Amino acid sequence: MGEVGENLVESIPPKRAKNAVAGELRCIQWDVSCQYSGTEDGRRPASKTYVLLLRQRIESLEKLLDKHGINSMDHGFQLPGNNLDSFMVNDKLDEASSAMDSLCESLKGQLSLDESLNFDKDGEMRYFGPTSGRLGFQGLPSSSRNPDISQNNPQPDAALGSIDDYLGLAVPSPVIDEIPISLQNELINLYFTWEQPWYPIVDETLFRESMSSSGRYWTPLLHYSILALGSRYSDSLEVRSDPTDPNSAGQKLLTRAKSLLHLEMEHPTLVTIQALGVIGMVYFAIGKDAAGWLHHGMADRLCLDMGLNMDPAGFAGTVTISARETRLRRQIYWTLYCHDKLSATYTGRICSMLDQQGAVELPSEMDESKDNTETPVEIRRAVIPLQRALIGICQITEKILLSVWGPKPLVKGTERPQFFESSLLALTSWFYDLSQQLRIDRPNPVPQAYTLHMIYHTTKILLAKPFLMDPGYCDSADAKNDTVEKARTVCRDSAKTICVVAQKYCRTFGNFRRSPISAMHCTLSAARAILEEPDCPSKLNQLRICLAVLDGLSRSWHPARHIANGLRKLCPMLPSEVSPESGNVSAVDLDIQDLTQNPSEVCGAFSDEAIPELHNILWTDLAPWSQLPDDYGYFDLLNQATWDRAW
Repeated sequence: MGEVGENLVESIPPKRAKNAVAGELRCIQWDVSCQYSGTEDGRRPASKTYVLLLRQRIESLEKLLDKHGINSMDHGFQLPGNNLDSFMVNDKLDEASSAMDSLCESLKGQLSLDESLNFDKDGEMRYFGPTSGRLGFQGLPSSSRNPDISQNNPQPDAALGSIDDYLGLAVPSPVIDEIPISLQNELINLYFTWEQPWYPIVDETLFRESMSSSGRYWTPLLHYSILALGSRYSDSLEVRSDPTDPNSAGQKLLTRAKSLLHLEMEHPTLVTIQALGVIGMVYFAIGKDAAGWLHHGMADRLCLDMGLNMDPAGFAGTVTISARETRLRRQIYWTLYCHDKLSATYTGRICSMLDQQGAVELPSEMDESKDNTETPVEIRRAVIPLQRALIGICQITEKILLSVWGPKPLVKGTERPQFFESSLLALTSWFYDLSQQLRIDRPNPVPQAYTLHMIYHTTKILLAKPFLMDPGYCDSADAKNDTVEKARTVCRDSAKTICVVAQKYCRTFGNFRRSPISAMHCTLSAARAILEEPDCPSKLNQLRICLAVLDGLSRSWHPARHIANGLRKLCPMLPSEVSPESGNVSAVDLDIQDLTQNPSEVCGAFSDEAIPELHNILWTDLAPWSQLPDDYGYFDLLNQATWDRAW
């Protein structure tokens, strides 16, 4: 092409230059002259409406193929009878929902207060399925009318009384009154602002209403549990049992909660499940993972005991459940479901709450006649959309865990590459469907939205890792190389993007002091993926960001300190540990300046030499633009103006 051709390529915008270079190679291959136009061609991503129409068309064609007994996923390389049914079962559950509805109708159990089924006789509805054999007893005369039988029935402990008496206290516990009201309000507000939107096991409106009237959705146990977890987000020395130890925050309140839990476990209610979930998070926060796992396990079992895995609408004709309690039951179930997936990846253990074991509608918004909440309105409005989005990605995570990470993986051999591709497509579709209020192309006032994006990229790493660990299942060397290279690219790009999301979070909120605990495992996953990359300047910068995130998290979540120390031992070249108690926040957390100040701060600058500048990470020894994650390129989840100026 000569000098003219070089000038033409240089005149093309940098984002399109890579395409021009590729075109030049093709011209040389076919021995033709190259001609380029410097004008913008106006190409943009397809509209969302168009994509949805395509999806509907594809689904209708797949149903037509299935109707005629043709496997729509069969690309001709599976052995006869060895198709992808092993991991398509969950995908087809939605399509077969109408058939399942009629089947479940005949197998449906019962939520019951009737003592002929519910032998506890404690006033709480409990679920019994058809295999229990008890359903035929419903409606029979009460056994308590028989004096001979009633004499043999054990009586509840008189000191405890009934759960109704316990919940019907006229005034709050005098022990709670010993805690200053101002401190209680601060801790409750911290809980509902920073923790509850990510782990919404408690409904803020119901809790605050019941707290003021000692209603059924408030108990001293739940109150103390929330105060204990809220203490982890507080800098007040009053919440510490040892003023010099930040990890002692909330431990006195946890001790009070444990003493009340012992009593309430005699007569568990929905509020008991909520308290168990909150207490479990407190245990995780102070570094007692086993105790946290135990308490969440108890919450999961009570969830089944009270039929939370069955949608309340199915019992409308047999029991009376208010619309608010219906919403609460769904919210509790899905919160525990998501936590099961997040804790399974955090600990490397199996899932215990499977999607196929429940039939519950997704949480929905409800118009409240009076709003007594104090959480910022932007966060409050995002709680349900955030939970629905988290449910979606946790369902994908469950399939990945069962298919390639389980003790007996559902997907084996040559099916794995196709599972890899289909799961990547599912993740991309999930990402595409995110609502605007959960995107982070511009500063988002909802801190948990950033955590959601970190979870998304961590899930991609979780999907790709097995293909780097054991690629021997591929049919050919070429297929093996292609799959391994794609998996490596997914891991690399996802790890780098987690660092970018962390920087955007710090630009908005300063540091990770009050971030949900899930950011800890995301950061560890990114760091491990970065460690496996070849040494380069950007690698050290990215690891420093990971350590800054972990150091910020360690104030609220003690395990983050252990993880940070472990990473430093793996990388002696990294800075020595910086104590969050030193008060030098800039030495630990990121301080990104306003992007509009000057061109040198296009992507943010940091206040300390130990923390890397964002532009070092973005264009020091990185892959070209074409290899950056499509999610942030096409859907503008990194500020488009920033990228334009950067190039």
